[in-house]
Amino acid sequence: MNKLVIPLLACIACAVIVSVTAVSVRYEQNLNKENEKKVKILAAAGIVTDKVDQEFSKIKTLYVDFETNKLVSIEDSYDHLKASSNPELSSLVPKSEDIAIIKRRENIAPIYVWLSDDEAIEKIVLPIRGYGLWGTLYGYLSLDSDLNTVKGIEYYEHKETPGLGGEVDNPNWKSDWNGKRIYSNDGSVGLYVTKGPSSTEYEIDGISGATLTTNGVTNMIKYWLGDNGYGPVIKNLGEEIKNI
Repeated sequence: MNKLVIPLLACIACAVIVSVTAVSVRYEQNLNKENEKKVKILAAAGIVTDKVDQEFSKIKTLYVDFETNKLVSIEDSYDHLKASSNPELSSLVPKSEDIAIIKRRENIAPIYVWLSDDEAIEKIVLPIRGYGLWGTLYGYLSLDSDLNTVKGIEYYEHKETPGLGGEVDNPNWKSDWNGKRIYSNDGSVGLYVTKGPSSTEYEIDGISGATLTTNGVTNMIKYWLGDNGYGPVIKNLGEEIKNI
């Protein structure tokens, strides 16, 4: 019996050490994840800095209710991606409308807004996601003060093939988004990724050999900036901000 005590105590000690380490590492991982999120949001808006928290403090995080297309109040700990998998906090997207293949859309989502001293919108960043070739791409799209011109785009998670669909991370490709127009004269989303070099104010350079990825990018832009996404909110965002 005594021969089993020492190994048993050793196992318990190891388990405690592993548990404590896992908890401490998880805390660090969460901090790193939150910092990466802030870096990507800032980068989408064209801001690259080592003073991440200082810059991020200039942003006002607002929340959109997709059912009413109104801004609502919600606790800061809210995670819209976790909400999207919770049937009580999300809605099933009909297949006929699910061009981005997200399956469920959260009922409430964040918008990151830069405001001037007189509460005028300077730029905003919207979370976007959609299916590419191998999985869902998660990122942020930034709009200029007119809410119809792209400032930038950043992806923070995807499974696309390096050198092909993975070129969504290429700075040269991302730079082509800056200054592109979003909405056509009829109000529909005109922005899309073309198969070749861009030639109009609505076109983004295609990525060679990555047709399904670029189609996915186009579809997520059309979904999230369209009538089922942020589109209705964007049209009245200035007035909505005045009312909060």
